[in-house]
Amino acid sequence: MAQINKQPIRLGNRGIGDVYSDGGAVRGEGGPLRPHLIVPLTIELNSLPADQMMAVTRVEATLTADQHGMPRDALCSSVVKDLTSGFQVRSLPSGTSDTTIELRFPLTNAEAQHVELLRHESRQSTFVLYLGVEASVAGMRTYNQMGSGSSPGDSPWEMNYGMFSQLFPFWTCQITPVQVRIEQSTWIERVLPGLGYDRTRLLELTFPPPLADHMSAAQQFDKAKRALDERRYGDCIQECRGLLNMWEKQYGAGGKQKRLADVIAGDRTWPENDIRRAMLDTLWKEIGDVANAPHHPEGDINSEVFNERDARLVLVLTAALSEYVEKR
Repeated sequence: MAQINKQPIRLGNRGIGDVYSDGGAVRGEGGPLRPHLIVPLTIELNSLPADQMMAVTRVEATLTADQHGMPRDALCSSVVKDLTSGFQVRSLPSGTSDTTIELRFPLTNAEAQHVELLRHESRQSTFVLYLGVEASVAGMRTYNQMGSGSSPGDSPWEMNYGMFSQLFPFWTCQITPVQVRIEQSTWIERVLPGLGYDRTRLLELTFPPPLADHMSAAQQFDKAKRALDERRYGDCIQECRGLLNMWEKQYGAGGKQKRLADVIAGDRTWPENDIRRAMLDTLWKEIGDVANAPHHPEGDINSEVFNERDARLVLVLTAALSEYVEKR
């Protein structure tokens, strides 16, 4: 279990239990069409005598990136859970009770991208979110319990109807926002695949067949994308350089003597002054120069300068160039 942060459930000035969320159990579901972020919430209630039983009957949760976030700062729509069916979240006379419920936060594609951007901007090994929890708590008087000692005359309905309860809602319940600490490895392995990030590409591409030095150009692209997801931005850009090298080897190009743009221009019979030749040559050279920078600290640029936007730009341009130079 990842590090957890418990917050008390308070009625007036009395605590009746705690709530917490295990960040190690956070996951994504629904894929790119219906993405959901599943966040577990565990509710612990202190032991109370049977004649003082309490139950949490309703929970409304809001997800934010700020401990002091307001409802307007919510990352997505709030989630409401009705817990009256079976009253599973209730106190017991035999000891502390704990129940874990799943909060299924629906995400639009824009919201999913925003959350992912926040994760990339985090400089910690753990990505932290916050649950604002509003709970309704009620005292319970329960009837038709077998072996409870109550007589049939205490209930207006016979035992065959099963148990039922009379509720006494408390007016106020306070819970401090709950911290959800999610390891980066958990996010990559359990959240991103469920949101569809393992089944999408930035562009629909046609990669070259296996080459002498590489099993698959698609695998090279996946390495760059994985580095981006893991926030290794310099490595992402370097893997893009590897993909460009694969294209150069395929066309027998490289260096100033035989530029790839000249080879493509010859194959496609472009005139000497065709603007497409200059466009391809410029883009190819500039991306190559940037891709070489992370592993040359003696230059003006090093890997610490690159951020998520830089790496994504290079990845997108590399993907677009790959599609452009593919033979049809």
